[in-house]
Amino acid sequence: MISGHRRRSGQNASTEQAGSVDTLQATSQHIDFLLIGGGIASAFAAETLRAEGAAGSVLILSQESVRPYHRPPLSKKMLLADIEERIFIHSEKFYRDKAIDLQLDTTVVSVDTENRTVATAKGEQIHYGKLLIATGANPKRLLIPGADLSGIHTLRNVNDASAIRSDTARTRHAVILGGSFLGMETAMTLVELGIDVTIVEEGPRLLPYIESTALSDYFQTYVESRGVTVLLNDRAAAFHGSECVEGVETVSGRKLRCDLAIVSIGVEPASDFLRGSNIALKDGRIVVDALLNTNVPEIFAAGDVVAFYDPVFASRRHIEHWDNAGKQGRLAARNMIGRRLPYDEVSYFFCEIGDIGFNMLGWPRETQDRISRGAIESKSFALFYLRNDIPRALLSMGRPVDETRRIESMIRHRFNIGSVRDRLKDPTFKLDHTPTQTALVLQGGGALGAFECGVVKALEEMEIFPDIVAGVSIGAFNGAIIASHPRDAASALDAFWSELSVLTPDVPFAGGEQALSALQILTLGVPNFFQPRWMQPFAALNGPPFNWTSFYDTAPVKQLLAKYVDFAALKRSPVRLLLSAVNVATAELDLFDSYVDDLTPDHILASGSLPPGFPWTNIDGKAYWDGGIVSNSPLDILIERCGPDGKRVFVVDLFAGDSPLPANMMEVLLRREEIVYTESIRSDLRHRETIAAYRKLVGHLVSRLDPAEAAKVRNIPRYIQLMGDEGATTITRFARKKQESPSSDYDFSLKNIRKLQAAGYAAVQEAHAEPGLHDDRRE
Repeated sequence: MISGHRRRSGQNASTEQAGSVDTLQATSQHIDFLLIGGGIASAFAAETLRAEGAAGSVLILSQESVRPYHRPPLSKKMLLADIEERIFIHSEKFYRDKAIDLQLDTTVVSVDTENRTVATAKGEQIHYGKLLIATGANPKRLLIPGADLSGIHTLRNVNDASAIRSDTARTRHAVILGGSFLGMETAMTLVELGIDVTIVEEGPRLLPYIESTALSDYFQTYVESRGVTVLLNDRAAAFHGSECVEGVETVSGRKLRCDLAIVSIGVEPASDFLRGSNIALKDGRIVVDALLNTNVPEIFAAGDVVAFYDPVFASRRHIEHWDNAGKQGRLAARNMIGRRLPYDEVSYFFCEIGDIGFNMLGWPRETQDRISRGAIESKSFALFYLRNDIPRALLSMGRPVDETRRIESMIRHRFNIGSVRDRLKDPTFKLDHTPTQTALVLQGGGALGAFECGVVKALEEMEIFPDIVAGVSIGAFNGAIIASHPRDAASALDAFWSELSVLTPDVPFAGGEQALSALQILTLGVPNFFQPRWMQPFAALNGPPFNWTSFYDTAPVKQLLAKYVDFAALKRSPVRLLLSAVNVATAELDLFDSYVDDLTPDHILASGSLPPGFPWTNIDGKAYWDGGIVSNSPLDILIERCGPDGKRVFVVDLFAGDSPLPANMMEVLLRREEIVYTESIRSDLRHRETIAAYRKLVGHLVSRLDPAEAAKVRNIPRYIQLMGDEGATTITRFARKKQESPSSDYDFSLKNIRKLQAAGYAAVQEAHAEPGLHDDRRE
């Protein structure tokens, strides 16, 4: 066992030397985070657990004899030379330092979900707190005569690669069965070793997944020009030889000489050990939801073994690729510690055939249109796959990383590019001027939320509609109504605020009207929002006042929210709603997402449960207060959940950035909120500047590599994802001019509400008169 610190029941953590072997105790072994599978998903999950501060023991059970490694080199560099030490994901020291145990040569034979135990082939019983299954897939094997001869291989792990490399020393003729990504890569590597190679593909073309006859023909011509023989519409019927393979006979009657055969006809999920475990399977794959949860609590799954719901394509899919496995491993780890993040990544397939590298993004099936960009002969080429003018997939070869990232974002957010589709074929036409999403950020401020209502009305008149609304406190109330009424929220907001407002008496002297309104609302409440506890029947008081945990009861507004928000339809709305609330017990800020959570009036109310005025709101047994206590900047949750790039963001600022010195304690508290919010925006801008600086540094270092090697680096998915910019994010702020009085945020008088609505409408009109509101590049 390669080991860090391992906790056993009733024992303190202990340190073991790397590479030591430990016999686990069958009845006493308990692991807080147990990860089954020795691939990139488990390695990244373990790394992320520690990076995110997970406490407790972490153990990876791996069937392999070496620690987790990168698989892409197996079909390329590892067939050419022994580079095993260079393909490991982490060093032994990393596992020790991060207190991650790694048990090798261990096969899991069953999972008992009722007793939360895992059994291994060695007879061990391991109890888990939370479990991740990332066992990957196994190569399909041919059940034909001669399939057990020596010299016939599949290529899935480091032992397979070593065995193939060993056999190449005596090989003159090789046959690759299967002409998809792995088969094509392997064929070109063997050609580099001077071996005569034949590819046998049972379909009508090579690389069928790319769904392009023209591209398949191009790659066939390319490999044939390098000496590869390609046989289509054929498959192996039998292997021949005495002890070692000497030939392959196909169903068409061809007889091919070979000293080496590699079977590359697909994979099957490695899930046989889950039969009878109560974990739901579909065609052998583990069924998971958007958070990578299985149907069994505290059990997650990631990578090649899962069938996951892909929100980008609204379909259940499975992907066998290391980039997807790594991303899912990281996300599963975060959700194991309660982050509740959805998997909404666009899949990448990276392939390197000889000296041609390309990435396949998205899902090319069921696409009607293809648009080529650049020239494939120059190895600077892209192919757009469109359905109803919406990008669904992209094949990118040698194109700028920013371009690839922006199209990835368009695929993820289903961005219609009909207005520019005729220009896509021009490789000089830049896509950086078009944001992929419009976001509206709404902060808290009680009655000041009526200002946001006026902003929305003005934006809709300009035909500016949000794809995302991030709200906190009263901003969450407004955001829920906007998400429930896509592209037509202004009238619903106006009606909602009309029902919230109260009639107050006219007072002839200056300042008296607002003072009287404030006194009325503090004393009597707002009928459709909150009611004073001292006005309730004695039986409903919950004890004497010194035992109260709030001054008002917010039950009335739950009924009002249910009137204006179709909560059951929020998941289907084209407008994504994000809101936050702070967990009273843990002091942590929790994020709720309409694309993930089944939102209810309680979720909205939780975001606005500001103490001591309002009581906490219970959701799933947890008590929540207003998210503005921690951060009144919903811009933070927008960036956390949807990323910082490629957006046109409209921030409604209810608190001024510039303000005179406070004159009393209430104004001090209000000014503190203003400063915290303003500083959060500055912090985000500094963060973006830091990212830009690192990108420049990495770009400079890559530019110093040999040009051919630099081109390969720039094609790696992780490089594209880290270095590519999805497009500039523009931020336009609509700010209230001033804070009239400390009571403004709880003055729900009809007169004040109408004044705030008018002010919000005017703020947008004023910004519209300035250059740049419709200029997507405006910062």
